[in-house]
Amino acid sequence: MSSTAGTESVDRQRQRAQRTAGGAGASSRLPAAPKRRRPAVAALAALLVVGGALIAGLLAVRMDERQSYLQVSRDIAAGERIEVSDLTVTRVAADVPGLMEESQARVAIGKYMKVAFSKGQLLDSRMLTDNGPLQDGKAAVGIALAEGRYPAGGLTPGDQVRLLRIGAVSTPGAVLGDAVVLDVKSPTDKGSGLGSKSSSSETQTVTVLVDQVSVSAVADASGNNKIAVALLKSGTSLKGR
Repeated sequence: MSSTAGTESVDRQRQRAQRTAGGAGASSRLPAAPKRRRPAVAALAALLVVGGALIAGLLAVRMDERQSYLQVSRDIAAGERIEVSDLTVTRVAADVPGLMEESQARVAIGKYMKVAFSKGQLLDSRMLTDNGPLQDGKAAVGIALAEGRYPAGGLTPGDQVRLLRIGAVSTPGAVLGDAVVLDVKSPTDKGSGLGSKSSSSETQTVTVLVDQVSVSAVADASGNNKIAVALLKSGTSLKGR
């Protein structure tokens, strides 16, 4: 019995020693080395960094290339004279022949628009002229157009139009001549014509550029509520008129 008990005691001691040795071995293991990144991923990351730097550099260069150009601060009709308050300055990267730089503001002021310009549009020297629309042989005439006697979309400065005298039973209609619209006032509820008070009509007042020889006929047709307008071309230039 004592021999068996001693053997069991030795076995238990041996087992405890083995367990202790196993635990110590486990705790002394070194941490595993991190996995190496794949070469393709590393190369892509490097390309992204380099590409971003190049783009930033190009943007910086483009910013330095921007120039100060003149732009109009309001809608300007064809034939209007440019005033100081009509101009503002903006910086853009543009290389378009004819665009006027900030330093040319004094050159632009006092000139006339050949075509209509919209607010924010860059000023182009090719669209300017020293001569106003009222040159020799021309005259500005105001006409009152009753509803239905001008295009439904209305008229805008710079439009090229044909002026017509509306006929009657004993008087045939006639072409009074071609003209360019200089100015337009919004329609107001003033009846069908001068001296008339129809409740359902609107009158649009328009200033047109006509030949001086046509002034009398145009004014007479407008005063007698016998005038109509046909649109020939939208936003035409005043050049040559």
